[in-house]
Amino acid sequence: MKKIIYGIYISFISLTVLLFLQIAFYYTVVPDNFLREEKTGFDLKAYPSVSVKNQVTEAITVSSRSSGEQKMTVMLYGVIPIKDVTVTQVSSPMLIPSGEAFGLKMLTDGVYVTEYGNVDGAVSVRSPAREGGILVGDVIICANGQKVMSSSQLSEAVQLSPDRTVLTVVRDGRELTVILTPEKSRNDGMYKLGVWTRDSCAGIGTLTYYDRENMTYGGLGHSVCDADTGQILPLSTGETVPVCINSVIRGINGAPGELCGTFMSASATGSIELNTDCGVFGYTNRIPGAESVPMAFKQEIEIGEATILTTVDGMTPQSYGIVIEKVNYNSDSAVKNMVIRITDQKLLSKTGGIVQGMSGSPIIQNGKLIGAVTHVFVNDVSRGYAIFAENMYANSINLTQYDNFQNVS
Repeated sequence: MKKIIYGIYISFISLTVLLFLQIAFYYTVVPDNFLREEKTGFDLKAYPSVSVKNQVTEAITVSSRSSGEQKMTVMLYGVIPIKDVTVTQVSSPMLIPSGEAFGLKMLTDGVYVTEYGNVDGAVSVRSPAREGGILVGDVIICANGQKVMSSSQLSEAVQLSPDRTVLTVVRDGRELTVILTPEKSRNDGMYKLGVWTRDSCAGIGTLTYYDRENMTYGGLGHSVCDADTGQILPLSTGETVPVCINSVIRGINGAPGELCGTFMSASATGSIELNTDCGVFGYTNRIPGAESVPMAFKQEIEIGEATILTTVDGMTPQSYGIVIEKVNYNSDSAVKNMVIRITDQKLLSKTGGIVQGMSGSPIIQNGKLIGAVTHVFVNDVSRGYAIFAENMYANSINLTQYDNFQNVS
């Protein structure tokens, strides 16, 4: 009898510990804020054992703080309260999924410092920039009081003031003044600061969606970053152009592949107004005739099958099968919200999985736009990360000044 009682006691303790671990896990992974479509139910599709009670008759509804915003309770197995969350009711936007490859041309806002370079001077080999406190990642916006928009403008300013060059740089969002003494190069007689800079970039990505109502678009699903430093490039102006995919460097585990394409026209199809963590956004001068679909909110996304639209040959997107393996509602990253796996054998045969240039490929599930491809797993190129469409759209609406939608991720 004692053994039975002891066994029951151990089982009870084990179940209690397991239950508390579950509560702690869901308390951490479930965010404090959600958006939902007006007058609809509210479930966390990726966590079947967790529900949010959203009807007064069946829920602990604490308060209604403002129009369309409520406090609700997340429940484990429908009976154990985990935490209160704020749920804001908004109208789900209607967006046109794209999947087209597009070219990006960007000019930086100032001159971006990528690395140091030594100047072979009359007396010594030195880098005035390094000695004077310039850091890789700084953005030089003024030289001797004049606005700097290109590397050539910076060089011209240095030649005009060879004894003392006063730079205004942006570092971590703050403007700083740095005074340098240029070095005259023995090779070409030019005065130099001993620094490599970048003032523009170009590349290929994938358009995620068009917004017909506002003539805007969202694409890429992550920021355009400097290839050397990995930091986001400050945007001055930019434009999008049509691209034709000519070939694919097939990816293998340990070496992700790449889409190879040609810019088809010098004429821009749109502007790039924002370069954010969640992608690039701007206005477009053309909207395709395809039908719009509702945008899904993050809690509507299910573990299981979905499709992506992407262009791996020519200029026409195709639909391919994938599986959503994991959904992270409360990710520290704005762009690594889902783990996906390519399952379509035709796409795997062509690309090996996710390749560079596919970033921004829209993901469709249950007839809704749920997100976009963002990153490939280097050691398993069939898998990668994806961003919530909700996160992208929250940045996109900064172009249109909407007040009824806010990023609550």
